[in-house]
Amino acid sequence: VKNKVPILALTGLLTASFGIVMFFIFPLIMQAEIKKKLVLKEGTEGYKNWNDIPVPIYLSIYFFNVTNTDEIYNYKKKPVLQELGPYTFREYRTKVVLSRNDNGTLTYKQIRHWYFEADKSNGTLDDVITSLNVPMVAAAAKAKKMNLVSFYLGLNALFAMLHPRWFIQKPVRELLFDGYSDILVTLGHKFMHIPYDKFGWFYQRNGSDDGIINIHTGENDINNIDEIFTWKDQNETASYTSPCNKITGSAGDMWPPFISRESKITMFVPDICRSISFTYLEDVDIRDITAYKFYTDRTQLDNGKYDKNNKCFCYEDQCLPAGAVNVSVCKFDAPAVVSFPHFLFGESIYTDGVEGLDPDPDKHLMYLDLVPELGVPLNVAARMQINIIFERVPEIYQFRNISKTIYFPMFWFSTNAVTDEDVASQFRVITNTLPTVALAVSIVFISIGVILCAIALYLARPWNLLKKEQPTYATVNDE
Repeated sequence: VKNKVPILALTGLLTASFGIVMFFIFPLIMQAEIKKKLVLKEGTEGYKNWNDIPVPIYLSIYFFNVTNTDEIYNYKKKPVLQELGPYTFREYRTKVVLSRNDNGTLTYKQIRHWYFEADKSNGTLDDVITSLNVPMVAAAAKAKKMNLVSFYLGLNALFAMLHPRWFIQKPVRELLFDGYSDILVTLGHKFMHIPYDKFGWFYQRNGSDDGIINIHTGENDINNIDEIFTWKDQNETASYTSPCNKITGSAGDMWPPFISRESKITMFVPDICRSISFTYLEDVDIRDITAYKFYTDRTQLDNGKYDKNNKCFCYEDQCLPAGAVNVSVCKFDAPAVVSFPHFLFGESIYTDGVEGLDPDPDKHLMYLDLVPELGVPLNVAARMQINIIFERVPEIYQFRNISKTIYFPMFWFSTNAVTDEDVASQFRVITNTLPTVALAVSIVFISIGVILCAIALYLARPWNLLKKEQPTYATVNDE
């Protein structure tokens, strides 16, 4: 027994050491494997999911229907709005890789198609919406910006012939993808190089791309994965002044793995020609996966009131009240303003201009639920509202008596992607199963090692050895 004690102790020590080493080394091994599998390189899981997004994406659109046009015309009443929708479309994205570059970047374009989903909608594409006459208002805004007598005279003469009104009635299909003809759009297309011959919020967008994008693949540095290097061959936009014109952040498909609650989550949004950042809100449990919820707070559509660095988003040095951003330069000088739905986080001047708005974070918050170990989203709700500046233009007859500027809500949309159980089960293997198994195995080895060492220590105690080695004496019979 005495000879076996050292062997038993050594075995226990090695077993426990293996468990301890495994406890500390396994996370490093897993991190290395995750990084290797996420890199945007053909054959990896990351590239496969980036190229063919494994979860369904839906675009839901809510229109603001104007219910009191006569009162607005005759009595200068506030517009009363009725929210209609959602009108929901299934969104399909196809990535076309154009080149792989020596600097660890990938160049591609993403083509999107939308198909109406009647069963997920509250209404049909034939629903008629009463909304602001955008071509008319945009023409007046263009005249005001150019401030040319000849332009004012020409537009007044044209309006005198056409008799346009502030509000129009059009079916949803024409307001969205089909578009509708308008003489003002036709003239703008012909003489001002506007690339559309009809007006529709998504006219000519079905089957189109957002421009050529160049992103980091993560091969050189996993912390740069999916980060945009250039958009349309530029790393700055002409829509804002520096530094707000910098193109930064992810293209929106993924972020670096092993993010923390303090991580800066940024995404470039081509539709508004700028980047948006997300702030940690809370931990959430989704399909037994712990995710970090990041949201866009009030600083993201700020005029410098809450974050002085946002001052450069102001249009021509004219800052809007906090809560909305002028995107006119990004939208061919149309008087367009982007906000969160129902002017969430916006100053009261926005909601005071109309009736029928009710900002609610539960319905209108823009957020991402990210798996921290992977940097991929479980749930996405990208929500924004499109508004048109409706203001007085004294040189134009139809706009001379507008007494108060209204930031007129047109519609808001939510692009949603929700991870299903099949995809979640794959994530759980990485986030739950493997770490749990590794921890259990480590604990088992450490426990076995400790037990073996304890047994060896017990056997090695002096009194125990003496007891084992004490000689046996024969009994002597006196008789």
